[in-house]
Amino acid sequence: MALDQQRNWDISMAENLHHVLHRHNQPSPTLADNETTTPTTTASPWTSPPPYLPTEILLQILSHISALLPRTLAQTTLASCALLSHQWHAATLPLLYAHPRLYGQNFDPFVRAICPSINLHVRPSPLAKLVKSLNMASMVHQVSRTSTARLLGRTKEGLEEFVAPQASFAINCLPALGKCGSLRVLDLSLVSESPPLSDLFRTLERLGELRVLRLPRSAGFGVHHKATALVWPPRLEELCLSGGIDAHFLHGVVAFPETLRGLTIEHCPLAKGFALVHLLRTAVRPLRGLESLKIRYMPRLSSRALDDVLFLLPQLKKLSVSVDYITPAIFDEGHYSHLAKEPLNTFVHTPPAFIDDEEVEAGGAPSLQHHALHTLELTSSGNTGIEDKISPIDILIAMDDGCLPNLRRVRVVKSLHWHNNVLGVDTEALGDALREKWEAKREVSQEKDVEEEAGVWLVDG
Repeated sequence: MALDQQRNWDISMAENLHHVLHRHNQPSPTLADNETTTPTTTASPWTSPPPYLPTEILLQILSHISALLPRTLAQTTLASCALLSHQWHAATLPLLYAHPRLYGQNFDPFVRAICPSINLHVRPSPLAKLVKSLNMASMVHQVSRTSTARLLGRTKEGLEEFVAPQASFAINCLPALGKCGSLRVLDLSLVSESPPLSDLFRTLERLGELRVLRLPRSAGFGVHHKATALVWPPRLEELCLSGGIDAHFLHGVVAFPETLRGLTIEHCPLAKGFALVHLLRTAVRPLRGLESLKIRYMPRLSSRALDDVLFLLPQLKKLSVSVDYITPAIFDEGHYSHLAKEPLNTFVHTPPAFIDDEEVEAGGAPSLQHHALHTLELTSSGNTGIEDKISPIDILIAMDDGCLPNLRRVRVVKSLHWHNNVLGVDTEALGDALREKWEAKREVSQEKDVEEEAGVWLVDG
């Protein structure tokens, strides 16, 4: 029965297309080249129904448009599709409002569509439930704090991602934010005036589905904030820590959630090198599930403040660090000499092969191997004279020494000039070494992750 219905749809669509082409004096797709006719300059108005598409197929087409096209082009295309017919309008509307692209000219109409009345009970909008992502990063002076709170209150049922605006997110937005039970991503990094941390964390406690949190750069963690006041969301996986983080915060006031898998520390003007290393040693190293660490834009860190980061955190799979704060000693096994002074049980979650036991038993110096690390990203925080601190040769030497046995990807910002005439040959040699190593591993291993690409990538800063 379904096949007969589909066949009837196909025949109907073919007949309709042939009828339309014939009326418009256009060549049929089945005609040969010498049988084409010249189309008329003025098309006759559309009088017959358009070819019918089942709603399931239509939704599949629109979902591909939404997922594959760039955000700006997808929004424009979906808006045009919504004007074709009632069927296309009904199918397009959820995708059009799920991830709206907001800017100055369309923001006021968007607010009127989502909030047709100040009082929700007087005139609710069915469109509010369709919004899944509310990105207000480009909104600076076009929106008030009241409008931000009202939008959060109307979209709270389906909202999964919220990027707060710079100037219009304040304490009056917290009650509405706390009711967004489906929120998974909360980005407050652009907020210029952070609400009180005690009120903010009381709101965060109620977001049971939150996975990603980026704190405001204006947040102030000081001596007055007790550990009991900082209760993280229960399922938090990625955290961006920024703001006025002073030595009191870094020396044990905070405890990170055990569910954390990715940590970013950036834009902390008060944090000094010794305090940050103490934080990594005491609060970050016990996180067994931590896979990714990113550190950048820390103006008070010295030129070699983070040389011990790989030895302090052997569980890392991905490290992104500014070369402003490291030297080639980050790969030097000589650092183990001063780290070994600590009790061995302080190295939480140390991989079994972190230390070469055979070499130690033979009387040689202990060789450190960072088995977990597979991606190294070198960035720049904007300081001068840092371009030659880390070179491709330094990584090649570490690979030859066996310190990075599972490294497969190296990402470097273009501002470090690894692509110039001097370092270009070494960069190519490093990429070839990474690819050859993983080609050999692919031949002897059946692991799925071996199929991932290896090499060196130059990326924009």
